[in-house]
Amino acid sequence: MEGNDWLWLILGLLVLAALAAALFLAARKRKAQQAEQAGTIRREATERSTVVQEQESKAAEVDANARAAQAEADAKAAEAERLAATAERQRIEAQQNRSEVDESFRTADEMDPNSTNSEQTDTETGQYTDDRYRGDNTR
Repeated sequence: MEGNDWLWLILGLLVLAALAAALFLAARKRKAQQAEQAGTIRREATERSTVVQEQESKAAEVDANARAAQAEADAKAAEAERLAATAERQRIEAQQNRSEVDESFRTADEMDPNSTNSEQTDTETGQYTDDRYRGDNTR
């Protein structure tokens, strides 16, 4: 090999070494940038995670309140049904008692020769209509 050939060979090797070094440095820089981006993403995710945990906590609290309110509403509904059934039983009992009392008044009026109330029955309802004997009379 002649002197010029050696020079070109050394120059080619130096160019290849410089290219390899440039590629190596570029790859290392790219990895460093990716690691920095990953760190930034992790920090942002950590910050958002705290906010999300607070949201989840609030949602769980609201859900617990909703379940408690539903349980209370269910209890109130059951109490309302119980009271309605009691009221209906009492209404029926009062109606039966009213019929018995009205019948007693009719019997007494029919037996009393001085009574002028012998025909005080409502033909539609069958109830005794003379209010003089009712407990709600304010006269």
